[in-house]
Amino acid sequence: MGFLIYKRMVANGGVRYAKLKPLKLGGRDGLIAKHVKTLADAETQSWKLDAAGLLQLAGHDAADSTVLFDIAGRDATSVCLYELARIHGSCRETSTQIALDLSVLIDREVGEDAAEVAQEFDVPADVQAKRLGETMSLSGGPAGGDWKWGTSALQLGATVVPAHHSGPRCSACTCGRKDSASAESDACLTHV
Repeated sequence: MGFLIYKRMVANGGVRYAKLKPLKLGGRDGLIAKHVKTLADAETQSWKLDAAGLLQLAGHDAADSTVLFDIAGRDATSVCLYELARIHGSCRETSTQIALDLSVLIDREVGEDAAEVAQEFDVPADVQAKRLGETMSLSGGPAGGDWKWGTSALQLGATVVPAHHSGPRCSACTCGRKDSASAESDACLTHV
């Protein structure tokens, strides 16, 4: 598992991704520590960094490159690479919570050739990538620390979905439920 820089090229009606090098986000000399150290005290409570900004911090040209998160790792028989859009961060004295906005580029079983496929692959241009988020934690912040990866305190363990109700749709309701002739209530329970 790790963060990697990939070259991104338009080719044959799709996008070709070719692996360039690893990208170090954690550790005292990692890019997140480097970024946090440049922020004013008030800015460390909530900050954002997109993939282009991350590549610039790494001294890499962001024009034709992207950052991918390798979920499968080296010895796996599947290829699972997520493209990083943005990092949201929140720092305390010696801890940093981050949330990653990601898009799934490739996630499939390929067998013994997984390492070769992960080096270079194509994604059709018309594919709608599934978006997801991931939370992580680092044991470092504005007051110091070792900046090692740890368990995130942001884990909810739940999915939040809009409430559905049995009554007729009210004017303020946005749950998408159609009006029902067999309504049990005259009010939208979501807005009571």
